[in-house]
Amino acid sequence: MKRRYNRTFKTTREDYIATIYRLHEVYGSAKLSDISRELGVKPATTSKVLSQLEKSGLVKKYKYREIVLTEEGERVAEKIIRKHRISEVFLAYKLSVDIFDTHYYAHYLEHLPDELIERIYILLGFPQKCPHGNIIPGTERGKDIVLAEYIRLSEATRGTYRIERIAGELSSILPILKELQLKPNTIVEVVAQTPEYTVIRQNSMLRNVAKHVAFTVLLIKSKDLL
Repeated sequence: MKRRYNRTFKTTREDYIATIYRLHEVYGSAKLSDISRELGVKPATTSKVLSQLEKSGLVKKYKYREIVLTEEGERVAEKIIRKHRISEVFLAYKLSVDIFDTHYYAHYLEHLPDELIERIYILLGFPQKCPHGNIIPGTERGKDIVLAEYIRLSEATRGTYRIERIAGELSSILPILKELQLKPNTIVEVVAQTPEYTVIRQNSMLRNVAKHVAFTVLLIKSKDLL
């Protein structure tokens, strides 16, 4: 199975900052190995760039190789993520691009001047979420919606749920979800949990979702759909 898109764009320092932000959205932490895997670069390269970002006052390194954004780093990350997610909304709802592909193409649009992105934002009607259900930084609701409000697919008990959010939009995860067609507003039935998989029923078919993939899928219980 092809698990990631071929990166034809150059990995920049901004990509590292945004990746740290996304990993914290999903896992609550970001380690060097996770950043390296997500960006598709060697750990040695990742370490070098992180050292540069630390000298610039954008990240801090802690024990166990955990990386966190400084206040300035988070400000920069939110600006990048805002432009990226606005671009995703434009691609999905104005150009009818598959939501799993918007993440890839938005990497190009997010480098447009701020003024153009904000004009697109106005054109779109001031959306608060990207097509994957994640909050657009700087919107009215901001960070009010937290992970605690959702149930992770990897932890859900038997029952029927609606997918509400794909946390973090990780490049290493989205292609797998595309193949499974697990996206926001999809109804799934959780059948069982095993150490390696979450077993779901969708469209009368049983599917095994690897735990590390299911961990990023956030659900709302069926009783909340009323």
